[in-house]
Amino acid sequence: MTDADASADSGSTLGALSVAFLVVTLVAGTLFDFNWTQAVLLGGFAGVVAVASAWLTDRRAD
Repeated sequence: MTDADASADSGSTLGALSVAFLVVTLVAGTLFDFNWTQAVLLGGFAGVVAVASAWLTDRRAD
């Protein structure tokens, strides 16, 4: 793995975390009428799952 590959992996992992957190938090808070504390916790859990999925997919590709 080169340095360029490592930075690309970090960027995609950070992107997956950010997108999953934002989308799930906003959907849970507005459409599903969760209170915002629950929505943020749910978004955080979704972010952790997204990062774990990205990490496992990267390991499987190697």
